[in-house]
Parts: sequence; C-alpha cells; structure tokens
Amino acid sequence: MGSNLIIDTDTHITEPPDLWTSRMSRDRWGSMIPEVKWVEEKQGEYWCMDGQPVFTVGTCIMVPDDDGKPMRSPRFPDYADRFASMHPSAYDAKARLEVMDAYGIQAAALFPNLGFVGPNIFAVAGPDALEFQTAALQAYNDFLLDWSSVAPDRLLSLALIPYWDVNAAVAEIERCAAAGHKGLVSTGKPHEHGYPLLADRYWDPMWAAAEDAGLSISFHVGGGNLSRHLNDERTRVEGWRSTLTRLTTSFFLESGITLADLLMSGVLARYPKLRFVSVESAVGWIPFLLEALDFHFDKYEPWRERPEFSADGMKPSDYFHRQVFANYWYEDLKPWHIEAIGADNLLFETDYPHQTCLDRQEIETSINEGLAGVSETVKEKILWRNAASLFNMDIVKLESLT
Repeated sequence: MGSNLIIDTDTHITEPPDLWTSRMSRDRWGSMIPEVKWVEEKQGEYWCMDGQPVFTVGTCIMVPDDDGKPMRSPRFPDYADRFASMHPSAYDAKARLEVMDAYGIQAAALFPNLGFVGPNIFAVAGPDALEFQTAALQAYNDFLLDWSSVAPDRLLSLALIPYWDVNAAVAEIERCAAAGHKGLVSTGKPHEHGYPLLADRYWDPMWAAAEDAGLSISFHVGGGNLSRHLNDERTRVEGWRSTLTRLTTSFFLESGITLADLLMSGVLARYPKLRFVSVESAVGWIPFLLEALDFHFDKYEPWRERPEFSADGMKPSDYFHRQVFANYWYEDLKPWHIEAIGADNLLFETDYPHQTCLDRQEIETSINEGLAGVSETVKEKILWRNAASLFNMDIVKLESLT
C-alpha cells in the first residue's frame, strides 16, 4: 500500500447505549427514548422504544482477537449480539482512531447504523410524533459532534437532516453547519416514507440551506422500505446467506434508481454548487446509467416541459460530473470506468465495521489490485483528494502528510 493517504468516505458508528438516554428528557419523552435492553426471548441486547425491541444493538461484525485487534466475528454473517462482544472501535472514538492508524486511514466519514441507513429509529414513534423524531435526531447530531471531538479533523461528522419537517430541516442544517459538522445525510427516497419526490419544489428550502452552508448531502444505500428484500418468506426460501448476497446487490441497483431520480429532478440545475454523494452503492453501474440517461434525454427532450434543463444545455452526465460523487471499495476499476464516471467524482470507502467491510489486508488488495491500472495522480484523487474537497478539509495540511 506504500505511502498512500486515505480518507475513508463510508464508516459506521455503533450508537452507544447512553446516546439518547443521556441527551433526551425522560420527563418530556418518557419510554419513547431509545435505550438498550437485554431481550430474553431474542437472547441479545436490543434497542428498545416504549418497551419493544426495535433493532439489534449494533450492526458490527468486528470483534477483538486474542491480541485485542479487530477481526471478523465467528458469528459472521450475523452481527454482535451485545456490546461486550464487539470490538470497542465500533462505539469508542479513541479505539476507532487506533484501528484507523493500523489500517492506514487518515480520516473517516461517519454514518449511523440507525436512521437513513438501516431501520429508521426516528420513525418508530409513528407519523404523529414528528416533534419527538426531530428531538431524537438532534440528540444524535449532538452526540456525533461530541464523539468526533477527540480528533475532528480525522473523525468527520455528518449530520442527519429531519426531512419530515422542511422548516426543521433548514434550521438543523444551519445549526449543524455552525457547530462544525462536515456534511449532511438524508434519504434519497423520501417518497417511500410518505413525503414528496426529490423533484418536488417542496424541498427547495432544504437544498438552498445546504448549498448556502457549503455542505454536501449523502444518500446512503439501503434507505427506504427494507421489507421487500428482507423478510421471513425470503429467508425461508432463499436461506440467510443467499438473502444477504441478493439484497446487498439489489441495494446497489436501487441506488441507481435514486441517482436517476436526482439527475432528472432539476435540483442540480437549480443548485449548481450543491454536492451529493451516492454512498456504499458501488460504481460499476454508473457508466451505464449515465449513458442511458443521456441517450433518452436527447430522445425525449425534457427541457420542453422543464425549463431548468434548457438554461445551459447540460445533459444528466454533465450534472453528475459537476456535482455528484460515488464511492467504491471492492471493484476492479478499469481506465474506462474512470473516464465514464470521472476521476474527480470517485471516492474510497471501507464500510467499517459492517459485514462487507474491508479489513487491513483487503484495503491493501483493493488499492494495489483494484486501482492497478490507475495513474498515481488519479489514485490520489480517489483515495483522498476528492474527499478532502468534498468535506472542506485542509488540503495543504493533508499534502504535508503524503
């Protein structure tokens, strides 16, 4: 791997047990506050709300080996069933930094396990509890800033957006930008949660606030309704490991649909400085998507009904190259991938500590083999320069580390 500098653009925090109980008022919110409890019938620790288990305690596959270093759990592909069995780097910032040092990672963008990524813990309270949802989300954003404060230039905090209330979303974007968050996370499938499509002008105040703040918006793979991919009938017929293989790949293809929604939404045309990231969605499908959109864009001439598309004559691929990023971690990138996707649009990720994450040796393999045909200049862009620009980092300081 040599002296490559790496900014990891997709890692996850296992939310610690006191995240919400230490930050939300019991008098105000009562038993709705998410808390960790042992669930006897499930033989594991679970996040519970109103006394009911919501989700496993953490989507962490890494456990300590005999020397205390992270290794894949013998339970693989099943996650840890309690905090005590996880590697501390899942939930402890200092332990995470130690793993990053061992893996050769200079900085890492931080995503949650709950909300916009896996099960949406904010929606469990129901559609009439929007005030609670926003309060719980703000507690997470405050926690994340605290968690990353031990090394804010290395632990890159990405704030969640309360998209269920546009006014609250604008206020939270402004609050989090002022507090020092490095980016934003939202759903790329608001219509699957009962809200307008990305193309709806309903969202314009939220896009404007993000653009004004200079913060990118990440759409992480797997948001929306997971039940069509993961249910008892599927696992009964397919088997657990087959289900996981299929649904992971299906999520990538669904990210293509989300990207098509974004590119044809008009948002990028109206907010030319607003940047988006398609996270943990792989990249091999992007050349096809851009080629197909451009071809049909010319055929159907959407600018005839959408004047924002006629202002500058740009095609969907042009908007992508100007404003959208995507990250890879396991693929074998060829020169034609780089040309079609764009050397300035690619990022690197590990997905630590989830099931498909890269460990230290796999990171080296991904870089040395997956980027074998890539020039050193382009490799630098993919491994850290693009991410540094995206997250408004100090390029000069980073260059001194190479």
